[in-house]
Amino acid sequence: MNAVLILSACLSVAFGLPAGPPEDACTNMIPKHGNATVSGEPPYAVTIGSMKYATGFPVQVTVATTNATSFRGFFVQARVNDTDFVTNPALGMFSDYPAQTGGVECTAGNANSAWGHTNNNDKMSVVATWTYDGPCEDVGDLAFRVTVVQGNPASRFYTDIVSSNLMFDAEMCDTGAASYVISSIFTIITSIIVAVLAY
Repeated sequence: MNAVLILSACLSVAFGLPAGPPEDACTNMIPKHGNATVSGEPPYAVTIGSMKYATGFPVQVTVATTNATSFRGFFVQARVNDTDFVTNPALGMFSDYPAQTGGVECTAGNANSAWGHTNNNDKMSVVATWTYDGPCEDVGDLAFRVTVVQGNPASRFYTDIVSSNLMFDAEMCDTGAASYVISSIFTIITSIIVAVLAY
């Protein structure tokens, strides 16, 4: 029995955490794999489908290799990109993420405030949707902070991979509110017409 436990512990160290990033790594986003054994420019990048954010508007987020080097683990958060970037809390929520990945509760009550792997299979790219869910007000420029675990061994990981900034767009808030009002009015009018015709 002891031999099995020792072997399991060794495999965990060798291959990382197959169940995904632990919640106690939410702040520093550093894997529990010991000191990193890689340096230099990471062979991975995070790209975003929009340079703007506002409440309720989805942004596509992609973590991918830049030179065909696969990865086994990853951890992504959106944060205010100011002087406290490395300790700022996770904002927004992730959705539409693929198999082998899932949400991580880095903000109390929000099980999808961060995004990471759920197994340690090799991956070339992963894509999800991120949506800002706070009040529609300017909290500062946002950026995605990413950790990627290359693996083999698990100490091969890169931290502080950062996306381009997203800037707040108040007009997107106004457009969203207008669209909601128009949609609501259309729904009401349609209901009245249907009721009149039915009568």
